[in-house]
Amino acid sequence: MKWNMKGNVHYVGMRRFLILFVLALVAGSLFITQKKEKDETPLPEKLEKVMRTTRMNTYRDPFYGYVIHYPSFFEQVSNPQVKEKGYCQFRFWNVEQIVQTAFVLPNLDSLTVAQGMSRFARELHATYQREEGDCFILSGPLHLENREVVGHRFYAKYVQCQKLWFVQILTYPENCAQAVTRLIREIDRWKVWEKKREKKLPESFDSEPQTTSPYEGPCFPWILITN
Repeated sequence: MKWNMKGNVHYVGMRRFLILFVLALVAGSLFITQKKEKDETPLPEKLEKVMRTTRMNTYRDPFYGYVIHYPSFFEQVSNPQVKEKGYCQFRFWNVEQIVQTAFVLPNLDSLTVAQGMSRFARELHATYQREEGDCFILSGPLHLENREVVGHRFYAKYVQCQKLWFVQILTYPENCAQAVTRLIREIDRWKVWEKKREKKLPESFDSEPQTTSPYEGPCFPWILITN
């Protein structure tokens, strides 16, 4: 009788173990399946979700003083072949590559905005162009050395300032067009230099609140350069 009781206890214990083992196996299978499904989500979809919520970092060029915003998960890369001041580049690379670049070009021919748009649109093989006051937008299939990079596009903004063109350009795969919508909006809103926020004194002061000028004119070293 005691043996039977021990046998029953052993049987119940084994039965519980097998049930728990099977449940753990099922749970593990479900976890692996779900993880696999997540891993199989196309990169453009993952990127689109991340791009909606990511923090935008700020870069201020030390020479010209222009400001651009780029996603926090982009890395800044250097190009030793570029010696000119005012160049910066930020990149995301994971199978697909998205590159955000800013640089400054001299307007040696004193082109108007319309003339500049026509020339650069021709050089970049742009299929879309839009003039906006002192700047213009270009976009189209990406070309390198006059050869189309199949499946890739560019979006660029040129801002005229005296004898300079301030340029910001985004290159990306066509299948990531929806994912880079936020970056394109950033480029559309780009003003080269940002206005400083007003600084107010604490309200506890007896005198009327005072503010500094909302925009103190830029003072950059390139202004001191003489021809």
